[in-house]
Amino acid sequence: MQQLEQKLIKAAESYDVVAFDVFDTLLFRDTGSPSDLFVLMEQIGLAPQGFARKRREAEAMARTAGQEVTLAEIYDQPPLQGIDPIAEFEAELRVAVPNRLLLRTAKALHEQGKVLYAISDMYLSSQQVSALLEQCGFDFLNGIYVSSEYGVQKRSGKLFRLFLEENNLTASQVLFVGNDPRVDIAGAALAGIRGVLVSPPHLSSHYPRATDVRQGAFQAFVRNRLPEETELDILGFSVIGPLLTAFAIWLHKEFGESGKKRLVFLARDMYLVRQIYHTLYGEPTDYLKVSRRSLCPALLQRPMNDEGLQLLADALPRQVMTIGQVLDYCGFDTSADLHGANVRQSVDLRTRPLSAAVKEQLLSLAALSKTTAGATVREQAELIRAYLRQNKLQEEPPVLVDIGSGGTTQHILENLCNVEMQGVCLACDSRLHQVLPEERAQAFLFHGNPAPLWYWVGQPMLERLISEPCGATAGYKERQGKIIPRLEQTQFDERILRVQRSALEFARVWRASFWWKSEMPVDMLTQAYLDLVRNPTHNDICELGTIRVEDGDTWTLAAPKNMRLYLKRPKTFVQDLRQARWKNAFLKEAIRLPLPYARLYEMLKSKHGR
Repeated sequence: MQQLEQKLIKAAESYDVVAFDVFDTLLFRDTGSPSDLFVLMEQIGLAPQGFARKRREAEAMARTAGQEVTLAEIYDQPPLQGIDPIAEFEAELRVAVPNRLLLRTAKALHEQGKVLYAISDMYLSSQQVSALLEQCGFDFLNGIYVSSEYGVQKRSGKLFRLFLEENNLTASQVLFVGNDPRVDIAGAALAGIRGVLVSPPHLSSHYPRATDVRQGAFQAFVRNRLPEETELDILGFSVIGPLLTAFAIWLHKEFGESGKKRLVFLARDMYLVRQIYHTLYGEPTDYLKVSRRSLCPALLQRPMNDEGLQLLADALPRQVMTIGQVLDYCGFDTSADLHGANVRQSVDLRTRPLSAAVKEQLLSLAALSKTTAGATVREQAELIRAYLRQNKLQEEPPVLVDIGSGGTTQHILENLCNVEMQGVCLACDSRLHQVLPEERAQAFLFHGNPAPLWYWVGQPMLERLISEPCGATAGYKERQGKIIPRLEQTQFDERILRVQRSALEFARVWRASFWWKSEMPVDMLTQAYLDLVRNPTHNDICELGTIRVEDGDTWTLAAPKNMRLYLKRPKTFVQDLRQARWKNAFLKEAIRLPLPYARLYEMLKSKHGR
C-alpha cells in the first residue's frame, strides 16, 4: 500500500493538477455492489418492501444511452412516484467510507500545492457527492465534476474535455487517478489526459463468495478497513476478529443482556474473547485462571470410583505418556521417594473407555498422592479448593465460557465445587452432551452441532492465537492471604500479539459502525476460518507454521525442513510429519507440488477412523 502511495505521488510530480474518480477510488461503499444499497435500504427500514426492484426499473426507464441522469429524474419515473429520494442519499452517507490510501495521497499532494479535483459518472448531484467526500475527510478539493449535472460521461471523454475547457487547462497539465480501465483510464485518454490505475484492496482469499446482500455488505465492510501492515494483521482483522466478535455478541444476547448471569471466562483460551466482549459492552466479567493440569492435584484427592477415574484421565493429555511425565504433570515431587513407581513405564491415555491396565495405573497414582511423595500434590489440592472458593463458584454458579470440545473443564469444576454450572463454548465435539445435558452446555459454532474435521485440525492454531500470551496455570500459591495462580514460563511471540491487536481493532470498528446492530453472517465467517485451515496459502504457512502450540508437550504447527534432507532421511520426514499439528499445511510446504493435500489428509483420517 505504501508503495502505491509513493508511486502516485511520484507520478504527480510533473503535473499541476491531479483529478480523481470518486466511487471505488476516493470512496468505498460498504456494499457488495452499488445496487445492493437498494436492498439494504429495504432491510434497514429506509425504504418500503419492493423498493429495490422498483428503483432498478426506474433508472432503466430514465436512462438514455451515452448520457447520465439525475437522481431526481430517476425518482420522477412511475415506479418510484411518492418516494422521497433523500432516503437514498442518507443511505449513501451511511455506507460511504474513505479509501485511506487515497486520502493520505490526496492530502500529501494538497500540501505540495497541487490543484485537486474529483470527476465522477454519477446520478447524485455535485452537492451530494461533495457532502460524501467531506464526510470522509476530502474537504480540501478545489472542485467536483459530476456527470449528472452536465449530461455527459467520462467513458466518452466528454466530461474530461468539459473539465479542461471550464478550467482553462491543457491535457498535459492533468493527471487522472481512477479504478476502472475502460471508464477512467481509456475515457481520460480520449481527452488526452494520462491516467493511473489503482485497484481496491482484496478481501482474504479464504472468504467464500457472498450469496446474499448482507454477506456482500459484511465482506465490503471488512475489505474497506483492512490493515495495511502484515499478513498477520490482516488475518486478525478479517478472520479471527469477526469470528470472535460474533461469539461475543451471541454471548451477550444469550446470557449477558439481562445482567442476571455472571460470565466467567476461562484462562487462557478465552482471553481474547473476554477482551472483545469488554470492547463491545464494557461490562464486568470474571477470569478464572485454571487449567486441566492445575486441577489434577485436587482430582487425585477425590474418590477414585469410575467417575473419578474418568475425570482424572480426561484432565491428563490424551496421548501416550510415561509414568514420570504423568507424575510431573500432576505436581508430584519427583525427587522424593516414589515408592517403587516405574517412571519409564508407558500409559496410553488416548483410548476410551479406559482399559483395566490404565485404571490400575491411575489408581496407583491416587494412592501415591497420599504418601510422602504426594505432599506437594496435597498442598496444591488445598490451594485449588481455596482458589475456587475465592472466586465464589459455589456461592454464585456462573456461566463458564470456554473454547470447548467435550465440556471436560466444566465437568471437573462442577465435581470439585459440587454445584451445577452453565457452560458455553465456541465449538464442541460429540462428547459434550454425553457428559453434560444440553440445557447446561451450549456451543456457538455449527448451530451447536459437533464441529467438523477441519475445525479440529485448526483448533490448536486457533487456541494459540486467541489465548493470553502467558504460560499455562501450573499451580497456585498464597500471597498476603490471597490465592494467586502460578504460571509456567513461556516464550513471548510478537506474532500472536499482532493477530490479537488487529482482532480487537475489528471489534472496536464494528462497535462504532452503522452496522453494529446488524446480524453477523456467522456461517460465512466460520467458512473463512475453515478454508484458512484446509487451504492455506504459502504466506499463511510461512506466518503461522512456526508458531508453537502445547499439547502435553510443545510442537510447531507446520515447519518442515528442506525436502532434500527428507529425501536423504525419510524417517526424519515421517517423524516431523507426525509431530506437526497442521499436517496438510506441513505437506503442502514440504512438497510444494499442486496436489490435493486437504483431500489426502481427509482420506488418511477416514482410513484410520479418527
